[in-house]
Amino acid sequence: MIHKSFARHDAERLLPLVRSIGREIEERTRTAAELVERLTRLSAAAPDDRDEVTRLESELSTARRELRRAEKELENLGCSLDGDHPLRVLFPGSGETFAWEGPLDRTTFYRRLGERAAS
Repeated sequence: MIHKSFARHDAERLLPLVRSIGREIEERTRTAAELVERLTRLSAAAPDDRDEVTRLESELSTARRELRRAEKELENLGCSLDGDHPLRVLFPGSGETFAWEGPLDRTTFYRRLGERAAS
């Protein structure tokens, strides 16, 4: 991971890009979960339908790969996803960590309690 330290205004300038990446992560996560659910149902209902299982497994693999790619984009910016809240993006700041989540028009940055930026 790239270690950066953001001033609040720098984090705010990155927000449109981070929001776009966040939407992609949310979409890929939802798609992967839906594919897992479909595979589970298909395996129970029609375990012999190998062609459909193979197709769904391929789609799931693609969704997971693209999810990892989007997470890597955040990492390359110096940000990360919050392990406790996977759709919250963390921006390390000098002496504190800023967190962002939610729609752009209602975004507020806040200091994560107990978090200090890595030196």
